[in-house]
Amino acid sequence: MTTGSTLTGRLGPDALAGIAELCASSLGPDAPDQEELVASLFTPESPVVVRGDPGIGVVATAERGGQAFVRLLAVHPHHQRSGVGHALMEAAEDDLAGLGPITVGADAPDYLFPGVPSRMTGMFCLLEARGYSRAETNLNMDVDLTALPPDPGGARRARQSDRAEVDEWMQLHWPWWRAEVLHALDKDRLLVSHDEAGLAGFCAWDVNRKGWLGPIAVRPAAMGRRIGVPLLLGALHDMRAEGRTRAEVAWISPVRFYARTVGAVMGTAFIVARKAAAAPEAGR
Repeated sequence: MTTGSTLTGRLGPDALAGIAELCASSLGPDAPDQEELVASLFTPESPVVVRGDPGIGVVATAERGGQAFVRLLAVHPHHQRSGVGHALMEAAEDDLAGLGPITVGADAPDYLFPGVPSRMTGMFCLLEARGYSRAETNLNMDVDLTALPPDPGGARRARQSDRAEVDEWMQLHWPWWRAEVLHALDKDRLLVSHDEAGLAGFCAWDVNRKGWLGPIAVRPAAMGRRIGVPLLLGALHDMRAEGRTRAEVAWISPVRFYARTVGAVMGTAFIVARKAAAAPEAGR
């Protein structure tokens, strides 16, 4: 087995194809594709440290606002249970040293996973062995796009001419989603609606992962007026028009809204794992 600096050496964009193949073989249906990986791992706007050997295993770490995250961990099935995961996580923890607690997944706005998929027993065993605990659970819901209610209209695609308005509105009402929403607008994957008070709500899709819908929100003062319904249905109809039969509503908060509006059912559960910061060594 490859060990030492070869296994945990830093990788660049030239390793992208190999990383995508590794993810497909080790992460199954939850695997990000090459386009999603390059946007999440190798853009100047989001500095990420990627280490490993694409034929064996890879780990990616990110720092955001002083917080430490493991964004991606993938070990080839032929090399699992052989110490590779421990070596990669040790390298990741060294890269994140001094930043406080380390969280696996859920590093918005350019996350790949809102946590560890609950079916990945081996990864949970690895993380538990390294002192991580289960901190919270995030849920996706599945939508059958072949059985949607009619689109009631009232929402439209956001244009570049809307960008300043959307930016100001997001900073005022939903600042933690600002980057994701502006990314969706730039990708032509954002619906907006207006009322007498101006911008009323938005719905984004395909932001970090293809086929995933969200975030979606309305002006807080307008909650309860069903403004989100035409936004949700409009976005799902647009996704269906592209030939899709299924969508996932990512990292959901209310369950009833999606279940009642579009018949969404519970999908993948993602469990966020977190490790407390190590105590400082004596004399430091």
